Amino acid sequence: MARRPTGNVLIVERDGGPVYYGKWRDPTRRQVKKRLGPAWVERSGDGWKKRRGRPADGFLDQRGAIVALDLAIQAHAAKLPKPKPKRPKLFSEAADGWLEHLEHVVGAKPSTLADYRYMLAPADTVPRKRGRAPAGRIHRTFGDRPIEAISTIDVKHWLESLDHEDISPRTVNKHRQVVASVFEYAIADGEYGVFENPVHGTVKRRESDPKPIDTYSPEEVLALARAARAGLHRDPRRPAVSDAERLERALEDEQDACIYIVAAFTGLRLGELLALHWRHVSFEDARLLVEAAYSGGELRSTKSRKWRAVPLADQPAAALAKLSERGRFTDRDDPVFCGSLGDRLDPSALRRRYGRAQDAARIRKLRFHDLRHSFGTLVIREFDPATVKEFMGHAKLSTTERYLHARARRGDAARLTHAFNGDEVPYEPTVWPVSDDPA
Repeated sequence: MARRPTGNVLIVERDGGPVYYGKWRDPTRRQVKKRLGPAWVERSGDGWKKRRGRPADGFLDQRGAIVALDLAIQAHAAKLPKPKPKRPKLFSEAADGWLEHLEHVVGAKPSTLADYRYMLAPADTVPRKRGRAPAGRIHRTFGDRPIEAISTIDVKHWLESLDHEDISPRTVNKHRQVVASVFEYAIADGEYGVFENPVHGTVKRRESDPKPIDTYSPEEVLALARAARAGLHRDPRRPAVSDAERLERALEDEQDACIYIVAAFTGLRLGELLALHWRHVSFEDARLLVEAAYSGGELRSTKSRKWRAVPLADQPAAALAKLSERGRFTDRDDPVFCGSLGDRLDPSALRRRYGRAQDAARIRKLRFHDLRHSFGTLVIREFDPATVKEFMGHAKLSTTERYLHARARRGDAARLTHAFNGDEVPYEPTVWPVSDDPA
Protein backbone atom coordinates (compact mmCIF):
# COMPACT_ATOMS: atom_id res chain seq x y z
CA MET A 1 0.00 0.00 0.00
CA ALA A 2 1.32 3.44 -0.95
CA ARG A 3 2.38 5.52 2.00
CA ARG A 4 -0.06 8.28 2.78
CA PRO A 5 1.47 11.77 2.31
CA THR A 6 2.34 13.41 5.56
CA GLY A 7 2.44 16.99 4.30
CA ASN A 8 0.01 19.53 2.85
CA VAL A 9 -0.65 20.95 -0.62
CA LEU A 10 -1.41 24.62 -1.13
CA ILE A 11 -2.07 26.92 -4.08
CA VAL A 12 0.10 29.99 -4.57
CA GLU A 13 -0.63 32.58 -7.28
CA ARG A 14 2.36 33.42 -9.44
CA ASP A 15 2.86 35.64 -12.50
CA GLY A 16 2.26 32.64 -14.74
CA GLY A 17 -0.88 31.59 -12.85
CA PRO A 18 -1.75 29.47 -9.83
CA VAL A 19 0.82 26.84 -8.77
CA TYR A 20 0.59 23.84 -6.39
CA TYR A 21 3.25 23.71 -3.66
CA GLY A 22 3.95 20.91 -1.19
CA LYS A 23 4.91 21.60 2.42
CA TRP A 24 6.11 19.05 5.04
CA ARG A 25 8.68 18.31 7.74
CA ASP A 26 11.42 15.81 7.01
CA PRO A 27 12.84 13.27 9.53
CA THR A 28 15.25 15.93 10.81
CA ARG A 29 12.20 18.10 11.71
CA ARG A 30 13.27 20.69 9.13
CA GLN A 31 10.38 22.27 7.19
CA VAL A 32 10.52 21.71 3.42
CA LYS A 33 8.52 23.58 0.73
CA LYS A 34 8.64 22.48 -2.90
CA ARG A 35 6.94 23.52 -6.16
CA LEU A 36 4.81 20.67 -7.55
CA GLY A 37 3.43 22.16 -10.77
CA PRO A 38 0.79 24.46 -12.33
CA ALA A 39 -2.66 24.13 -10.77
CA TRP A 40 -5.69 23.24 -12.91
CA VAL A 41 -7.91 25.73 -11.06
CA GLU A 42 -9.60 29.06 -11.59
CA ARG A 43 -10.77 31.90 -9.39
CA SER A 44 -14.02 31.57 -7.45
CA GLY A 45 -14.60 34.65 -5.36
CA ASP A 46 -11.75 34.86 -2.86
CA GLY A 47 -10.73 31.24 -3.43
CA TRP A 48 -10.08 28.66 -6.10
CA LYS A 49 -12.13 25.96 -7.79
CA LYS A 50 -11.29 23.18 -10.21
CA ARG A 51 -11.50 24.07 -13.88
CA ARG A 52 -13.77 22.08 -16.18
CA GLY A 53 -12.46 19.14 -18.12
CA ARG A 54 -9.40 17.00 -17.68
CA PRO A 55 -6.17 18.79 -16.66
CA ALA A 56 -4.06 19.84 -19.63
CA ASP A 57 -0.60 18.33 -19.99
CA GLY A 58 1.72 19.61 -17.30
CA PHE A 59 -1.13 20.77 -15.03
CA LEU A 60 -2.18 19.19 -11.70
CA ASP A 61 -5.58 18.86 -10.11
CA GLN A 62 -5.77 18.28 -6.32
CA ARG A 63 -5.44 14.48 -6.62
CA GLY A 64 -2.43 14.85 -8.90
CA ALA A 65 -0.92 17.38 -6.49
CA ILE A 66 -1.20 14.90 -3.59
CA VAL A 67 0.50 12.18 -5.68
CA ALA A 68 3.23 14.65 -6.65
CA LEU A 69 3.64 15.60 -2.98
CA ASP A 70 4.14 11.96 -2.01
CA LEU A 71 6.77 11.52 -4.74
CA ALA A 72 8.52 14.72 -3.67
CA ILE A 73 8.64 13.56 -0.05
CA GLN A 74 10.14 10.22 -1.10
CA ALA A 75 12.71 11.88 -3.36
CA HIS A 76 13.72 14.26 -0.61
CA ALA A 77 14.03 11.44 1.93
CA ALA A 78 16.25 9.46 -0.46
CA LYS A 79 18.75 12.33 -0.53
CA LEU A 80 19.02 12.55 3.27
CA PRO A 81 21.93 10.75 4.94
CA LYS A 82 20.89 7.39 6.28
CA PRO A 83 20.55 7.52 10.08
CA LYS A 84 22.76 5.09 11.93
CA PRO A 85 20.74 2.30 13.48
CA LYS A 86 20.36 2.82 17.20
CA ARG A 87 22.19 0.30 19.33
CA PRO A 88 19.90 -1.16 22.00
CA LYS A 89 20.65 0.26 25.43
CA LEU A 90 22.15 -2.25 27.86
CA PHE A 91 20.89 -2.88 31.37
CA SER A 92 24.26 -1.71 32.74
CA GLU A 93 23.79 1.65 30.98
CA ALA A 94 20.36 2.08 32.56
CA ALA A 95 21.85 1.14 35.92
CA ASP A 96 24.54 3.83 35.53
CA GLY A 97 21.85 6.35 34.60
CA TRP A 98 19.80 5.39 37.66
CA LEU A 99 22.79 5.85 39.97
CA GLU A 100 23.49 9.28 38.44
CA HIS A 101 19.83 10.19 38.93
CA LEU A 102 19.96 9.11 42.58
CA GLU A 103 23.11 11.12 43.22
CA HIS A 104 22.38 14.37 41.40
CA VAL A 105 18.57 14.57 41.29
CA VAL A 106 17.30 12.62 44.30
CA GLY A 107 20.30 13.49 46.48
CA ALA A 108 20.70 10.02 47.98
CA LYS A 109 23.15 9.59 50.85
CA PRO A 110 26.71 8.51 49.91
CA SER A 111 26.36 5.33 51.98
CA THR A 112 23.16 4.43 50.08
CA LEU A 113 24.86 5.05 46.74
CA ALA A 114 27.85 2.97 47.79
CA ASP A 115 25.54 0.08 48.68
CA TYR A 116 23.74 0.21 45.32
CA ARG A 117 26.99 0.56 43.36
CA TYR A 118 28.34 -2.49 45.15
CA MET A 119 25.27 -4.54 44.23
CA LEU A 120 25.35 -3.44 40.57
CA ALA A 121 29.12 -3.77 40.06
CA PRO A 122 30.71 -6.61 38.04
CA ALA A 123 32.22 -9.45 40.05
CA ASP A 124 35.74 -8.56 38.83
CA THR A 125 35.61 -5.03 40.30
CA VAL A 126 38.62 -4.30 42.49
CA PRO A 127 37.35 -4.05 46.08
CA ARG A 128 38.15 -1.15 48.35
CA LYS A 129 40.74 -1.54 51.09
CA ARG A 130 39.49 -4.08 53.65
CA GLY A 131 36.40 -4.52 51.49
CA ARG A 132 35.01 -7.59 49.75
CA ALA A 133 34.83 -8.03 46.01
CA PRO A 134 31.27 -7.58 44.68
CA ALA A 135 29.31 -10.78 44.11
CA GLY A 136 28.07 -9.36 40.79
CA ARG A 137 24.75 -11.21 41.01
CA ILE A 138 22.89 -8.60 38.97
CA HIS A 139 25.60 -7.73 36.45
CA ARG A 140 26.50 -11.31 35.52
CA THR A 141 22.91 -11.99 34.45
CA PHE A 142 21.63 -8.69 33.08
CA GLY A 143 24.59 -6.30 32.75
CA ASP A 144 25.45 -6.85 29.06
CA ARG A 145 21.91 -7.57 27.87
CA PRO A 146 19.68 -5.05 26.06
CA ILE A 147 17.31 -3.83 28.73
CA GLU A 148 14.33 -3.88 26.37
CA ALA A 149 14.88 -7.62 25.79
CA ILE A 150 14.69 -8.62 29.47
CA SER A 151 11.37 -10.30 30.21
CA THR A 152 9.48 -11.29 33.33
CA ILE A 153 10.49 -14.92 32.69
CA ASP A 154 14.16 -13.85 32.67
CA VAL A 155 13.77 -12.09 36.02
CA LYS A 156 11.81 -15.03 37.45
CA HIS A 157 14.54 -17.53 36.51
CA TRP A 158 17.22 -15.21 37.91
CA LEU A 159 15.42 -14.94 41.25
CA GLU A 160 15.05 -18.72 41.36
CA SER A 161 18.82 -19.04 40.87
CA LEU A 162 19.39 -16.67 43.80
CA ASP A 163 17.16 -18.87 45.96
CA HIS A 164 19.81 -21.59 45.69
CA GLU A 165 22.69 -19.32 46.70
CA ASP A 166 23.86 -18.97 50.29
CA ILE A 167 21.97 -15.72 50.88
CA SER A 168 18.86 -14.86 52.88
CA PRO A 169 15.39 -14.17 51.39
CA ARG A 170 15.85 -10.57 52.53
CA THR A 171 18.99 -10.27 50.38
CA VAL A 172 17.13 -11.80 47.41
CA ASN A 173 14.37 -9.22 47.86
CA LYS A 174 16.93 -6.42 48.05
CA HIS A 175 18.44 -7.51 44.71
CA ARG A 176 14.94 -7.75 43.24
CA GLN A 177 14.10 -4.22 44.37
CA VAL A 178 17.29 -2.76 42.88
CA VAL A 179 16.53 -4.33 39.48
CA ALA A 180 12.94 -3.05 39.71
CA SER A 181 14.20 0.47 40.47
CA VAL A 182 16.50 0.42 37.43
CA PHE A 183 13.55 -0.51 35.21
CA GLU A 184 11.36 2.20 36.75
CA TYR A 185 14.05 4.75 35.95
CA ALA A 186 14.39 3.44 32.37
CA ILE A 187 10.62 3.67 31.81
CA ALA A 188 10.43 7.22 33.17
CA ASP A 189 13.48 8.35 31.18
CA GLY A 190 11.97 7.24 27.87
CA GLU A 191 15.29 6.67 26.09
CA TYR A 192 15.67 2.94 26.73
CA GLY A 193 12.77 1.48 24.78
CA VAL A 194 11.20 0.05 27.94
CA PHE A 195 7.50 0.50 28.68
CA GLU A 196 6.76 -2.15 31.31
CA ASN A 197 8.60 -3.29 34.42
CA PRO A 198 9.17 -7.05 34.15
CA VAL A 199 9.95 -7.31 37.88
CA HIS A 200 6.32 -6.56 38.76
CA GLY A 201 5.31 -9.98 37.46
CA THR A 202 7.60 -11.79 39.93
CA VAL A 203 6.99 -12.78 43.54
CA LYS A 204 8.69 -11.25 46.55
CA ARG A 205 10.35 -13.82 48.82
CA ARG A 206 8.95 -14.46 52.28
CA GLU A 207 11.42 -13.14 54.81
CA SER A 208 12.11 -14.51 58.26
CA ASP A 209 9.74 -13.41 60.99
CA PRO A 210 11.15 -10.48 62.98
CA LYS A 211 12.87 -11.36 66.23
CA PRO A 212 13.03 -9.27 69.40
CA ILE A 213 15.89 -6.79 69.33
CA ASP A 214 18.83 -7.89 71.48
CA THR A 215 20.30 -4.94 73.38
CA TYR A 216 22.59 -4.15 76.26
CA SER A 217 21.44 -3.27 79.76
CA PRO A 218 22.81 -0.07 81.35
CA GLU A 219 25.25 -2.14 83.44
CA GLU A 220 26.57 -3.91 80.33
CA VAL A 221 27.14 -0.54 78.66
CA LEU A 222 29.07 0.69 81.69
CA ALA A 223 31.09 -2.56 81.75
CA LEU A 224 31.99 -1.94 78.12
CA ALA A 225 33.09 1.59 79.00
CA ARG A 226 35.16 0.39 81.97
CA ALA A 227 36.99 -2.13 79.77
CA ALA A 228 37.83 0.61 77.26
CA ARG A 229 38.87 3.11 79.93
CA ALA A 230 41.27 0.52 81.39
CA GLY A 231 42.77 -0.12 77.96
CA LEU A 232 41.74 -3.77 78.01
CA HIS A 233 40.59 -3.52 74.40
CA ARG A 234 44.14 -2.92 73.16
CA ASP A 235 46.40 -5.55 71.61
CA PRO A 236 48.72 -6.73 74.46
CA ARG A 237 51.37 -7.56 71.87
CA ARG A 238 51.79 -3.84 71.14
CA PRO A 239 52.53 -2.14 74.48
CA ALA A 240 53.27 1.59 74.77
CA VAL A 241 56.99 2.31 74.61
CA SER A 242 57.07 5.76 76.23
CA ASP A 243 55.28 7.92 78.77
CA ALA A 244 54.05 10.16 75.95
CA GLU A 245 52.52 7.20 74.14
CA ARG A 246 50.93 5.92 77.38
CA LEU A 247 49.35 9.35 77.92
CA GLU A 248 48.11 9.45 74.33
CA ARG A 249 46.55 6.01 74.68
CA ALA A 250 44.88 6.96 77.95
CA LEU A 251 43.18 9.90 76.20
CA GLU A 252 42.06 7.63 73.36
CA ASP A 253 40.77 5.02 75.83
CA GLU A 254 38.73 7.66 77.68
CA GLN A 255 37.25 8.81 74.37
CA ASP A 256 36.29 5.23 73.44
CA ALA A 257 34.57 4.79 76.81
CA CYS A 258 32.72 8.06 76.31
CA ILE A 259 31.50 7.26 72.82
CA TYR A 260 30.06 3.91 73.99
CA ILE A 261 28.14 5.64 76.79
CA VAL A 262 26.91 8.50 74.60
CA ALA A 263 25.82 6.09 71.84
CA ALA A 264 23.83 3.92 74.25
CA PHE A 265 22.32 6.75 76.33
CA THR A 266 21.46 9.26 73.58
CA GLY A 267 20.64 6.94 70.66
CA LEU A 268 22.79 8.80 68.13
CA ARG A 269 23.85 6.91 65.04
CA LEU A 270 27.58 6.41 64.46
CA GLY A 271 27.64 8.98 61.64
CA GLU A 272 25.90 11.49 63.92
CA LEU A 273 28.39 10.86 66.73
CA LEU A 274 31.31 11.51 64.39
CA ALA A 275 29.68 14.77 63.20
CA LEU A 276 29.10 16.01 66.76
CA HIS A 277 31.01 19.20 67.69
CA TRP A 278 31.34 20.80 71.11
CA ARG A 279 29.01 23.62 70.05
CA HIS A 280 26.29 20.97 69.80
CA VAL A 281 26.73 19.99 73.47
CA SER A 282 24.79 22.07 76.01
CA PHE A 283 25.46 21.06 79.61
CA GLU A 284 23.29 23.94 80.85
CA ASP A 285 20.21 22.86 78.91
CA ALA A 286 21.08 19.13 79.21
CA ARG A 287 20.71 18.41 75.52
CA LEU A 288 22.59 17.54 72.35
CA LEU A 289 21.83 19.19 69.01
CA VAL A 290 22.02 16.71 66.11
CA GLU A 291 22.16 18.50 62.77
CA ALA A 292 24.56 16.49 60.58
CA ALA A 293 26.00 13.02 60.03
CA TYR A 294 28.84 11.39 58.14
CA SER A 295 27.62 9.14 55.36
CA GLY A 296 30.11 7.31 53.17
CA GLY A 297 32.87 9.56 54.47
CA GLU A 298 31.01 12.76 53.57
CA LEU A 299 29.37 15.22 55.94
CA ARG A 300 25.67 15.36 55.11
CA SER A 301 22.33 16.00 56.78
CA THR A 302 20.93 13.42 59.18
CA LYS A 303 19.18 10.33 57.85
CA SER A 304 15.76 11.94 58.29
CA ARG A 305 17.16 15.20 56.77
CA LYS A 306 16.01 17.07 59.89
CA TRP A 307 17.90 18.38 62.91
CA ARG A 308 16.76 17.32 66.36
CA ALA A 309 17.54 17.95 70.02
CA VAL A 310 18.18 14.96 72.28
CA PRO A 311 17.97 15.14 76.09
CA LEU A 312 21.35 14.66 77.77
CA ALA A 313 20.94 12.41 80.82
CA ASP A 314 23.39 12.47 83.73
CA GLN A 315 25.36 9.41 82.56
CA PRO A 316 26.36 10.71 79.09
CA ALA A 317 26.69 14.26 80.47
CA ALA A 318 29.26 13.09 83.01
CA ALA A 319 31.21 11.17 80.36
CA LEU A 320 31.23 14.20 78.03
CA ALA A 321 32.22 16.55 80.86
CA LYS A 322 35.22 14.35 81.64
CA LEU A 323 36.16 14.20 77.95
CA SER A 324 35.99 18.01 77.73
CA GLU A 325 38.89 18.17 80.19
CA ARG A 326 41.35 16.38 77.89
CA GLY A 327 43.18 19.66 77.24
CA ARG A 328 42.91 19.76 73.45
CA PHE A 329 40.30 19.74 70.69
CA THR A 330 37.63 21.19 73.00
CA ASP A 331 36.85 24.48 71.24
CA ARG A 332 33.33 25.08 69.91
CA ASP A 333 34.15 23.97 66.39
CA ASP A 334 36.27 20.95 67.35
CA PRO A 335 34.77 17.48 66.94
CA VAL A 336 33.83 15.77 70.17
CA PHE A 337 35.17 12.41 68.98
CA CYS A 338 38.29 12.73 66.85
CA GLY A 339 41.63 11.22 65.91
CA SER A 340 44.96 12.08 67.51
CA LEU A 341 45.36 15.08 65.18
CA GLY A 342 41.84 16.40 65.66
CA ASP A 343 40.67 14.84 62.40
CA ARG A 344 37.64 12.64 61.82
CA LEU A 345 37.69 9.40 63.77
CA ASP A 346 38.12 6.28 61.61
CA PRO A 347 34.82 4.35 61.95
CA SER A 348 36.42 1.03 60.94
CA ALA A 349 39.09 1.29 63.63
CA LEU A 350 36.43 2.33 66.14
CA ARG A 351 34.39 -0.79 65.38
CA ARG A 352 37.45 -3.02 65.75
CA ARG A 353 38.24 -1.57 69.18
CA TYR A 354 34.57 -1.93 70.11
CA GLY A 355 34.71 -5.66 69.32
CA ARG A 356 37.80 -6.11 71.50
CA ALA A 357 36.13 -4.14 74.32
CA GLN A 358 33.19 -6.58 74.19
CA ASP A 359 35.61 -9.47 74.63
CA ALA A 360 37.38 -7.70 77.50
CA ALA A 361 34.07 -6.94 79.24
CA ARG A 362 32.92 -10.54 78.67
CA ILE A 363 29.59 -9.51 77.21
CA ARG A 364 27.86 -10.95 74.17
CA LYS A 365 28.73 -9.59 70.74
CA LEU A 366 26.34 -6.97 69.39
CA ARG A 367 26.86 -4.47 66.60
CA PHE A 368 27.85 -0.89 67.39
CA HIS A 369 24.45 0.16 66.00
CA ASP A 370 22.81 -1.98 68.69
CA LEU A 371 23.91 0.63 71.23
CA ARG A 372 21.30 2.85 69.55
CA HIS A 373 18.75 0.04 69.88
CA SER A 374 19.65 -0.21 73.57
CA PHE A 375 18.63 3.43 73.94
CA GLY A 376 15.32 2.76 72.18
CA THR A 377 14.37 -0.21 74.35
CA LEU A 378 15.25 1.69 77.54
CA VAL A 379 13.46 4.99 76.86
CA ILE A 380 10.29 3.35 75.47
CA ARG A 381 9.61 2.23 79.06
CA GLU A 382 9.31 5.83 80.25
CA PHE A 383 8.12 7.81 77.22
CA ASP A 384 5.36 7.45 74.65
CA PRO A 385 6.33 6.23 71.16
CA ALA A 386 5.83 9.67 69.55
CA THR A 387 8.36 11.22 71.94
CA VAL A 388 10.84 8.37 71.40
CA LYS A 389 10.44 8.89 67.65
CA GLU A 390 11.58 12.51 68.05
CA PHE A 391 14.48 11.53 70.32
CA MET A 392 15.78 9.00 67.79
CA GLY A 393 15.11 10.98 64.61
CA HIS A 394 12.89 8.37 62.98
CA ALA A 395 10.99 9.45 59.88
CA LYS A 396 8.07 7.09 60.61
CA LEU A 397 6.40 6.04 63.84
CA SER A 398 6.34 2.43 62.60
CA THR A 399 10.13 2.37 62.93
CA THR A 400 9.87 3.36 66.59
CA GLU A 401 7.16 0.79 67.33
CA ARG A 402 9.61 -2.11 67.05
CA TYR A 403 10.82 -1.17 70.56
CA LEU A 404 7.36 -1.65 72.07
CA HIS A 405 8.20 -5.25 73.01
CA ALA A 406 10.28 -3.77 75.86
CA ARG A 407 7.44 -1.63 77.24
CA ALA A 408 5.77 -3.84 79.82
CA ARG A 409 3.16 -2.02 81.88
CA ARG A 410 3.88 -1.97 85.59
CA GLY A 411 1.59 -4.27 87.56
CA ASP A 412 0.49 -6.38 84.59
CA ALA A 413 1.82 -9.60 86.13
CA ALA A 414 0.10 -8.89 89.45
CA ARG A 415 -3.19 -8.16 87.73
CA LEU A 416 -2.94 -11.44 85.79
CA THR A 417 -2.33 -13.32 89.05
CA HIS A 418 -5.47 -11.82 90.54
CA ALA A 419 -7.41 -12.68 87.41
CA PHE A 420 -6.31 -16.31 87.56
CA ASN A 421 -7.39 -16.40 91.23
CA GLY A 422 -10.83 -15.16 90.28
CA ASP A 423 -10.34 -11.77 91.92
CA GLU A 424 -11.50 -8.55 90.30
CA VAL A 425 -8.92 -5.84 90.08
CA PRO A 426 -9.88 -2.33 88.91
CA TYR A 427 -8.11 -1.35 85.71
CA GLU A 428 -5.55 1.40 86.10
CA PRO A 429 -4.51 2.82 82.73
CA THR A 430 -0.85 3.58 82.21
CA VAL A 431 -0.17 7.30 82.39
CA TRP A 432 2.92 8.29 80.46
CA PRO A 433 4.95 11.19 81.80
CA VAL A 434 4.56 14.36 79.76
CA SER A 435 7.71 16.38 79.25
CA ASP A 436 7.79 20.15 78.84
CA ASP A 437 10.76 19.66 76.54
CA PRO A 438 9.55 19.83 72.91
CA ALA A 439 12.51 17.68 71.84
